[in-house]
Amino acid sequence: MSKRTLLLLLVFWNVLLTGCIIWSLTRARVPDRILKEKLATINTGDTLSGSTVSDTARSPNAKIAFFFMDSVQSQFELVKESSDRVRSEGKRMESALQREMDKAQARYQTLVGKDHTYSTQAELAKDQAELEQLGQKIQEMRSSSQDQLDEMQAKMLQDITGQIRGFLEDYNKTAGYDYIFSIQDAGQIWVGNKGLDITPQLVKGLNERHRTRQGAQAK
Repeated sequence: MSKRTLLLLLVFWNVLLTGCIIWSLTRARVPDRILKEKLATINTGDTLSGSTVSDTARSPNAKIAFFFMDSVQSQFELVKESSDRVRSEGKRMESALQREMDKAQARYQTLVGKDHTYSTQAELAKDQAELEQLGQKIQEMRSSSQDQLDEMQAKMLQDITGQIRGFLEDYNKTAGYDYIFSIQDAGQIWVGNKGLDITPQLVKGLNERHRTRQGAQAK
């Protein structure tokens, strides 16, 4: 194997290894970070009422409530359970990727350590092609793992959003609020009247509904 070819393969392999290490190190942080970012943009149906208010001038005494999404994220049991599942799956994929990396690295060392003094061009091409295939396999595994995690996170967020929206719609059938606002601690809405906070009722109701659903699924 020529020195130029060997150098190129060494560079390629080191870049591949670095990319896989960075990917594995970020897996543990992804669920919580992604969840917080996505929940901050969730539209849970901020305007909830039995009838649509089309002109606020006609409703000067609108009934308003709010809840802290950060508190829902930290206290809603479904959020933690879903995050743990995604994190566990990420670790499983990371372990599988590492096993393949170890096998590929061992084969890589064998191939580059060969004495190619008397190797034919066909033999050199075969070894080079095998190295490239090893790298491609690792890259495909990493890409597939990322796609699977992205899909899991999307489903997780869809389920959480649906649970929050569904509970608020049922809750408001009796509460009768004209507006229910989702507030973030670092958001742009300042809360003047803490008595309008329905976060405790929301968290309690969400967890009760979640446990009921789990019990029904377990039967």
